[in-house]
Amino acid sequence: MIQCRTEQDTGMPCSGDTRIDLETGKESISVDRLSRRHNRPATCTTFIRDKTGVFHPCAQSRIRNIPPLAIGFLDLANSGDFAANVFNQVPVPAYAIALMAIGATVALVMSFVAFWDAKRSCSNIRLLRKERKTLEESSGDHRVELDINHRDLGTEIFDRAGVEIAMGVGAFLISIGTYMAIGGANRAVWFGSNLLSGYIGNALPALYGVLNAGWSVYVWVRAQIQAEAAQSHLDDGVVKTVFLRRVKTVQEHAILTAVVCLVSGALSMVTPTQWWPYPVLLVCGLAFIYGTWVYKTQIGYERPLFTESYLLDKEYLVPQLCTLQTVKTAMLVKTDAWDHLNLGNLSMSDLIRFMTNCDLFGQFCLHLLNESCLGPRLIVGAASSVTLDESSFSVFEQEDRMTEIHRVARCCIERYGMRQVRLRERYLLEALGCHLTNQRMNEKHG
Repeated sequence: MIQCRTEQDTGMPCSGDTRIDLETGKESISVDRLSRRHNRPATCTTFIRDKTGVFHPCAQSRIRNIPPLAIGFLDLANSGDFAANVFNQVPVPAYAIALMAIGATVALVMSFVAFWDAKRSCSNIRLLRKERKTLEESSGDHRVELDINHRDLGTEIFDRAGVEIAMGVGAFLISIGTYMAIGGANRAVWFGSNLLSGYIGNALPALYGVLNAGWSVYVWVRAQIQAEAAQSHLDDGVVKTVFLRRVKTVQEHAILTAVVCLVSGALSMVTPTQWWPYPVLLVCGLAFIYGTWVYKTQIGYERPLFTESYLLDKEYLVPQLCTLQTVKTAMLVKTDAWDHLNLGNLSMSDLIRFMTNCDLFGQFCLHLLNESCLGPRLIVGAASSVTLDESSFSVFEQEDRMTEIHRVARCCIERYGMRQVRLRERYLLEALGCHLTNQRMNEKHG
């Protein structure tokens, strides 16, 4: 039987077989006490009302570095010129014209998808640079936070904005060149088509492939250092197992990305004169889709911005990860996680703490504001914005409103719970790796 010291320490009930072990070493750690100086998910969030009366988060206060799965199809889109290069003859056969039109259209559409997500990535880059400047100018030891920031910034530059800009521009040029190839009977048009859909269109993705391969090597080495630190500084248990599993996934993804980028980049420069690279490029394109899916479902995470002094250390991270593991297991193996975790018996403050620890506070607030009869009680008059924190819900503690509060909380857990718990877990594992690496370096250098 695993057990926690008090229900108040965890924001979770300590009953039945769902008790949570928060012991690290010989001393039981109180999460509630530690959370006052550690990085818990934000519990003070501002929402604004749009013209239709629906509330939305006021400003971007989180880093969301997970690209859409559609970006994985960019590598295939850059092969949209295959018909123009394989059937490079005059007059152009009718079936070749149809294939050129399809390939060019797909490449053109994917280029706009890439530019759309690159814009979102650039917004993240600006936020991360601002965050880094804030951390560097503030007092205290922020090496762990800066390490996380460095990883996120590199991911946005090399694995997201870089690939989207390079392949997006390449796909756009390839689409124009492929459209021109339809009118290849004109010598000038034929020559321009070969340049755009051939060497010029493929040059930028090929250059990106080399740069991204270098970043992938760095990611692999960084993960290896974290794994070595975990072997010497983490006790055997579920957290260590989950952490090493993540390290292995990160390293495999880094190897796959490096190989795909180098091979597809090199072969794309051969396609203007040869047809045989296209079967290999098809395999690379499918591998790139798989790599994007792996990153989206197993590696990428969301996290709050570091806006104040946080303390991300093992004494906080390990208990939090144990808690999330218990919650995740309940959601996976039980048909009704709400009843299994006995959440219906929690007080208002404990329920809010549970939602916060599972990174569900924002969704909980939005659901109350937009879909619950209790929403108007949280809004002052016809205000266009409202700021909510844990104390905002004390108004309901003296009233018979817990039934509705539980309904909303249960709905949020069923709708968003698994996704948010997984994202939170990935972030905390990344933070734990940065802390362990920093701890190992401190010991190594005295």
